[in-house]
Amino acid sequence: MYIVFLCASFLFLSSCDKDFGDINNNYETKLYEATVPGLFNDLVRTTLKTGQHHRIPVAWLYQWSQSAAMFAESGYRLDDNTTEPWKVYYTSLANSREIEKLISENPDAANMTNISAMTKILMAYKTLTTTLLYGDMPYSEAGKGFEGSENFRPVYDSQQSIMESAINDLSAAMDNLSSDPSQVSLGGYDTLLGNDIPLWITFANSLRLRYAMTMIEKNAAFAGPVITDALSKPLLTADEHISLDPASIAGLEINRSDFWRGNSYMRMGSTMWSEMSSTDAVDGSGIYDLRCKIFFEPNESDEWVPYPQNPTLSTPSVTGDPNQPSRITGDWNTLRSNFASFNVYFTEDRTIPQFIITGSQISFIKAEIYNRGLAGVAADAAMAEGFYLEGITASVKFWYGHANASAIWNINKPATAEPTELEWTTMLTDPNVAYSADPETALNQIYKQSWIALFHQQFEAWNLQRRTGNATPNVPLTTSLVNDFNRLPYPPSERETNRINWQAATGGGNDSETTKNWMQQ
Repeated sequence: MYIVFLCASFLFLSSCDKDFGDINNNYETKLYEATVPGLFNDLVRTTLKTGQHHRIPVAWLYQWSQSAAMFAESGYRLDDNTTEPWKVYYTSLANSREIEKLISENPDAANMTNISAMTKILMAYKTLTTTLLYGDMPYSEAGKGFEGSENFRPVYDSQQSIMESAINDLSAAMDNLSSDPSQVSLGGYDTLLGNDIPLWITFANSLRLRYAMTMIEKNAAFAGPVITDALSKPLLTADEHISLDPASIAGLEINRSDFWRGNSYMRMGSTMWSEMSSTDAVDGSGIYDLRCKIFFEPNESDEWVPYPQNPTLSTPSVTGDPNQPSRITGDWNTLRSNFASFNVYFTEDRTIPQFIITGSQISFIKAEIYNRGLAGVAADAAMAEGFYLEGITASVKFWYGHANASAIWNINKPATAEPTELEWTTMLTDPNVAYSADPETALNQIYKQSWIALFHQQFEAWNLQRRTGNATPNVPLTTSLVNDFNRLPYPPSERETNRINWQAATGGGNDSETTKNWMQQ
């Protein structure tokens, strides 16, 4: 619709030249030509989650996944926060089609297959993350508005077909990536992986494994062979991650702090507390998970008092506003809450990477595969345990090391870059962590530890919760401010500008967050 408006504007301006002379001549008129490197770099740039992408986790996902507890109803409306992810995706989809067009018209197109493959990988990632937010959506006919008015109102494809197509694109892209020196390099425009072709292959294959596991319960005939093949090819090691990282991208800051104040009514919840401490001792003596004191901080009395996932009439009112930057620049003891809270350093730190996919997540996926015996892989408890411990270790090492190296972290900062041998032993031998000999109990441990490791990746924690049928840690919610949260409703613009297709996709307009996606159990 924006393109239609733009073209109409140009026609209007050209018809108004008569008798106005130079009044229509902009003194600073400039023409900009789309280029492959510029468009590609924009695909990377728009992978960065901002605005509503940040608000959705803090206003809805943390409490629905029970990674935290909500003590008051969000001040944000859900339908006001569904537009940005949708808009960003379809802008990227149109730009990716333009990249393919420019490559096809280039005399050196035969030497640009790497760029085409890298574009497909980024778009497959964006497509998979977007369909997991909304469900069915325009895909095969979308992003073509510039080709003609017949493409302005694309039909919705099924989530199953979208996921299968995107995973097939990842497979094809891997096959087309080459280290041949004749391939055109993007140079500094590949700000994600720096033109490291083997790493691009590993990235694509790791995404294949993650998303094939997302649909294994719904379409094993498709997902099983993908999983089997992915296990035979390069995957991220436990300590690796693909991310937008301020440490490696000059000038990048990821500021999430505003979303933890004002209308964000969260505290450490009783569900997460029960998975990080073996007792309810308020002095923290039961804490065995080394990430607890990094993700959270005690209350104003230095006591570990979680907010109940199911508050009652006797639950005290919540005080304080602990996620204020003034606590870092001034007196840390001010504004603290009567309940344990998100650590102000965690919410204020602008150097924490935005993870796209982590090696620890891959380790937990492999642990699940060997625990369950999926995709033709024989169940093997020893292999499952090894990957399980690998995932925990990588997650703890990252957060421990990041907090230790952070320039803003001060109070309760880890004293060393890695846990001591005693700290490791205490955590990994705790009965709540030590891998169980019972496969079913062990599987729940895998889900639990993956869920904790995804604390900073709430969209992924939500995917895990949904695809496992709520097998991640949870308690039945008797009073919840976020109920049955299965998807994002479509943006209001869809029912206004693509109404016929929107109605078909929603069964006549039943566009609710309670409707389950195809991939859910």
